[in-house]
Amino acid sequence: SWHDMNQGTIQQTKGPLDIAIDGEGMLVVQTPRGERYTRNGALQLNNAGELVTLTGDKVLGETGPIVLQLTDRDVEITKDGTVKVREGVSLNTDSTRGKIRLVTFANPQGLRKDGANTFAAPADMQPTPLADASRNVVQGSIEKSNVRPVVEMSRMIELTRAYTEVATLLQQQSDMRKNSIQQLADVPL
Repeated sequence: SWHDMNQGTIQQTKGPLDIAIDGEGMLVVQTPRGERYTRNGALQLNNAGELVTLTGDKVLGETGPIVLQLTDRDVEITKDGTVKVREGVSLNTDSTRGKIRLVTFANPQGLRKDGANTFAAPADMQPTPLADASRNVVQGSIEKSNVRPVVEMSRMIELTRAYTEVATLLQQQSDMRKNSIQQLADVPL
């Protein structure tokens, strides 16, 4: 199988926890099956204040899960993935809660699908941390699907037509064979 890793369009949501990765890179998430990789940046907080995906997988920072406190407000996720907040009633004191771990792979086609939006890396394939200069996290946005419906519908129509043509040829060949057998049976002895 082949994975289309082309970037989808970025849609603005204005959600403070939603992020899109503009360019290469994948988020690292902790699942019950181990570390997995995704580009799905629709994030939320769980009951423990941890940053998680919509399926509940913990988003990992460079030092572990990213945890926000109950008194945190005005969440800001910078271009390099640093999660900053204002604590309590403070008007101008920023606190850092972590830096989102972004990785890339030399051969992303080697990843295997593991869930709706996650990929698993085989044991012989190690992720490479994405350099700060290459990071481009966009807060308040998510990446939409990279499927182009018009192109895919056109391809589906082409495949359907090709299938119909092949089926017609096979039916004609079967009819010819049947006709030949019938004519051979009609030959007088």
